[in-house]
Amino acid sequence: MRHHPDDLFRTPDGLPRVVAGVAVYSAAPRLAELAARIGFDTVWIEIEHGPSGFDEAEHICMALEAAGATGTIRVPDAQRCHILRALETGAGIVIVPMVDDAETAARIVAFGKFPPLGRRGFNARSRGVGYGLAPVAEAFAAANRRTHLIAQIETVEAVASLEAICAVEGLSGILIGPGDLSMSLGCGGDLAAPELIRTACDCIRRARAAGRHAGILTGPGPLLDAALEAGCDLVFAGGDVTNLIDPWRDVLAGLRQRVSHA
Repeated sequence: MRHHPDDLFRTPDGLPRVVAGVAVYSAAPRLAELAARIGFDTVWIEIEHGPSGFDEAEHICMALEAAGATGTIRVPDAQRCHILRALETGAGIVIVPMVDDAETAARIVAFGKFPPLGRRGFNARSRGVGYGLAPVAEAFAAANRRTHLIAQIETVEAVASLEAICAVEGLSGILIGPGDLSMSLGCGGDLAAPELIRTACDCIRRARAAGRHAGILTGPGPLLDAALEAGCDLVFAGGDVTNLIDPWRDVLAGLRQRVSHA
């Protein structure tokens, strides 16, 4: 086992750990399973920007769990139906985009946690609560322990409200969305911009100081290095589509070179 049975962010011995993730934008369960077998702890399943639906997300979560990893679903927004459906599929981490204030964070917890933390809708037969094989109270308590609700920080308004967001009981933490945050800061998508790096790291330190987890989605480079140094403990550092571009270009260039010399 890579992590504690009740907490992805703990080792089997109960020590803090960095959760390593990768994105599978193609919504391919086989690639998600491959990522898990390679050793990634979690796989990012994209519903906000991608064509994947909750049926596909559930299949990916099944493949991941069979290979020893956990599904992370980014839902389209903070609506109850989206948060609830992501949890019913069995996602261990649910990321909600564009959380700018504590009120939105509180709604996420209300929709995503069973009482006494929230008011998650009653369903004892979904795979997210083990199909009802355990007593209801036991299954719901386990879901509350194992489910991580993450607010995505993507605007200057969210940065200003970070302490209030992190103070919401039942929220596991935050995740920096560097692309949109760079636009909000006026950095125009430059993920190596000093202001973006400073702001992201400041958010990570503030979240960790508040006792929350702090994550980021970014490739290798100065932003990732700085985020890890700042205490980031949830990292999505690659993706199937992103990481295929250069190798496929190299394959094509090599093939064309061979054809031209044939």
